[in-house]
Amino acid sequence: MNNSKLIRNLLLLSLAALVGVWFFRGGSINSLMQKISRFSGKSASQASLTDFEWKPVEVRDIHQTVLATGTITLKTGAEVKIGARISGQLKELNVQIGDFVKSGALIAKIEHDDLLARVTRRQAELSSEEAQLAKTRAEGPLGINKAQAEIEELLAQLKLAKKMLERNTELRDQGVISATVLDQSVEDLDVLRAKIKVAEEELKLREARFPHDVHLADADVAKAQATLFEEETQLSYANITAPIDGVVAFISTQKGETVVASLNAPTFVTLIDLRKLEATVYVDETDIGRVAVGQEAVFTVDSYSDRFFKGVVREIRPKAVIKDNVVNYEVIMDIEQKLLSLLRPEMTANVILTTGVHPQVLSIPKGALKRTDKESFVMLRLGDKIVEKAVETGWREGAFWEILSGLKKDDAVGVPVKKKSEKGQRKKRG
Repeated sequence: MNNSKLIRNLLLLSLAALVGVWFFRGGSINSLMQKISRFSGKSASQASLTDFEWKPVEVRDIHQTVLATGTITLKTGAEVKIGARISGQLKELNVQIGDFVKSGALIAKIEHDDLLARVTRRQAELSSEEAQLAKTRAEGPLGINKAQAEIEELLAQLKLAKKMLERNTELRDQGVISATVLDQSVEDLDVLRAKIKVAEEELKLREARFPHDVHLADADVAKAQATLFEEETQLSYANITAPIDGVVAFISTQKGETVVASLNAPTFVTLIDLRKLEATVYVDETDIGRVAVGQEAVFTVDSYSDRFFKGVVREIRPKAVIKDNVVNYEVIMDIEQKLLSLLRPEMTANVILTTGVHPQVLSIPKGALKRTDKESFVMLRLGDKIVEKAVETGWREGAFWEILSGLKKDDAVGVPVKKKSEKGQRKKRG
C-alpha cells in the first residue's frame, strides 16, 4: 500500500515538473493539452496496422467552393400580365389555370357589337372617299381638254373674223358697205380676242387646280383609312391574345363579368414562361469577393434532392440585401436547359459555387489528417512500420485535403478504424 502511494506521488511530481518545464519554455495550456491528447493514446510505435484503414495518396482536382442558398426566379419578361384595353362584358374565356398557350392564341373575347357597327360605317366612308378620288382623277383631265378645245375653237373664229375685217375694209373703201358694218367687224374681232384670253386663263386655272384637287381627295381617303384603322384597332382589343408562349398562372375575371378599362388596364390573366428561369443566390459578404461572372455552380432543390442542376454566374448585383443583420449580395445564375422543365418559380436552391480549382494535386482523406497548434501530420505506412509524418496542407474540398508537401503519390496514410464499442456508444449518445 505504501509502495503504491509512493509510486503515485512520484508520478504526480514528475507531471508537475513536466508542466513547469513546459511553461518555462513558453508553452501554452492549449498546446500542452493537445500534446497530452495526441500521445495519451497509442503512439506510432505502439499502433498496429489493423488500427487503421490505409488509403493511398491520390492525384485529383481540389475545388474551392462557396455554399449559399437561393431561389428559383423568373427572368425579366418571363411573366406577362394580360388585361383589357376596352370596357365591356367578358363574352368568352378560353383558358384555365395551368393551361399552356402559344403566342397569338385567343385567350378571351369582350362583347363588341357596337365596335363592329362603327367599323362598318367607317368602311363605307372610306369607299365614298375613294370614289371621290377616282372621280377627281378622271374628270380633271377631261375639264382641261375641254378648255383647250374651247380655246382652239375661239382661235378659229378669230382667224375668220380677221379675214372678215380685211374684206369689209376693202368693201368700205369701194363704197359697197357702210362704215357701220366695218365697225361691227372690228368689234367682233375684239370680242373674240377677249374670249380667248378668258379661255386661256380658265385653262391655266384648271391645270393648276387639278393636282390640288387630287391631293385633297387623297388626303380625304387617308383620313378615312386612318379612322377605319382606329376603329379596327379598337375592335381588335375585343379579342385578347397571348403575347408569349406560356402557362396560365392566374385568372381574376370570369365569363359574364364586366371589365372596365381606364388609365390602367385591368389584369385578369397572368402568363409565365417556365423556360425563362434563373437562380437568385444570396452570398454572404465574407464570400462575395471570391465570386466572379462566368463561374460554374451546381445546386439542388428540395423537390429533387437527388438531382444536381448546373448553373453559371451571369450577374453580381452591387446592392446588399440585409436581413436579420446579415449582409448578403444577390448573385444571378443562368440555369442549364437540360433539367429546366423540373423547376418552378420560388423553389429553394442549395447552391455550391466553384470559385477556384487546383488541378491534379496530391490529396488525402480528411480522416487521415491530425492537427496540433503548430503542425499537421498523418500516420504513414512504411512496409510493416507506422511513422508519424508532418505534412503541409492547402485547400479542403469535402472529404479530401490538398497536400502541398510531405507526401508523394501512392503513399499509404492511415484513417483510424472506429471500434464497434465506440460506434455503439455514439449511437446511444445520439
